[in-house]
Amino acid sequence: MKELTGFPTKEQLRDMKRREIVRCAAKRFGQDGFENVPLEAIATDLGVTKAALYNYVSSKNDLLLQCYEVGMDRLVAAVEAAKDTSGTAAQRLSAVLEAYIMTMTQSDMQYLWSYTRPMVMYGDKRVVQAIRDKLDYAVRDLLIEGMKDQSFRPDIDPKLASLVILGAVNWVGIWYRPDGPKRADELAQKIAREALYGYLFKP
Repeated sequence: MKELTGFPTKEQLRDMKRREIVRCAAKRFGQDGFENVPLEAIATDLGVTKAALYNYVSSKNDLLLQCYEVGMDRLVAAVEAAKDTSGTAAQRLSAVLEAYIMTMTQSDMQYLWSYTRPMVMYGDKRVVQAIRDKLDYAVRDLLIEGMKDQSFRPDIDPKLASLVILGAVNWVGIWYRPDGPKRADELAQKIAREALYGYLFKP
């Protein structure tokens, strides 16, 4: 008899459960705020005991860092997809910034921007910095490409420009409110345009 295959391994099952915990936590943190959601509430949502959660997280702060890692993976994926679109480097970077903003303003993501500093201070600094570096290099690479294809000014400092652009865009996660006067997609287009305007090549 042929042995059945295709069943997930113990490691895969564990990772699936961990990701479900993170998904549930991100949803609750986004709705009610990190400070207002005890681990007991997340356990209740999942239909498990609080003790069961400790098989996957060491603390509420550890769970926040895991939410950050998964959320940033989503952000990096959105940026990479936008980066691979057609057009000049400036057009592609505009698409990258729009995808960045659209992803970061989702309800299960936006709250993370309020806790980045505590995570850097008390969490695994290497994890946070590695994710930041991926985003920085994606923007920087397009700035360099744009200097070559003449969609960006030839005299810009790509490293400094990337920091300025991402600094402006990251603040959207702090001040954006879904019940505000403009939709996220409208803001994304306008902010991307404003963030890049000073760097565009103007013959």
